[in-house]
Amino acid sequence: MESWQRTFPGEPRQLRELRRWIASVLPPRPSRDDVTSVADELASNAICHTRSGQGGEFTVKITRHGRLVRVVVTDGGAPGGPRLVDKPDGEGGRGLVVVKALAVRAGVDGDHHGRAVWADIDWAADDAAAAAMPVLPVTQADHAAIRGAEVALARRFDDV
Repeated sequence: MESWQRTFPGEPRQLRELRRWIASVLPPRPSRDDVTSVADELASNAICHTRSGQGGEFTVKITRHGRLVRVVVTDGGAPGGPRLVDKPDGEGGRGLVVVKALAVRAGVDGDHHGRAVWADIDWAADDAAAAAMPVLPVTQADHAAIRGAEVALARRFDDV
């Protein structure tokens, strides 16, 4: 079992730092993207909907154990608990829908004084998928397309 933990100021710009931190502790694989997405959604909720985003902080703990990676985001609490909003045409509120789609299971512990929202992601799913996929050569055009997509994505989230 491996575990990493870090506390961040409750500011939206810290989400970028959170994503960098996860990339530095987990090896590259498709499941790491799922872990990053889940952590980003849970941290964003902590910033937007709890005291963490009002001059507080939030803590993210990543634990890899066997087939699973558990993401736990601890926040400053709020009067109401996390709510699953499933309105495809709504302006927001779909973060927990994303978490639910990517996680094997998820839950919440705590109250208005402080809360831990967690989700387990299947880390081993990549192993079976990778074994079934043929190895294809990577071309210069592939590298150029990836670099272009990375630049476009970085520009899109530059203010986050």
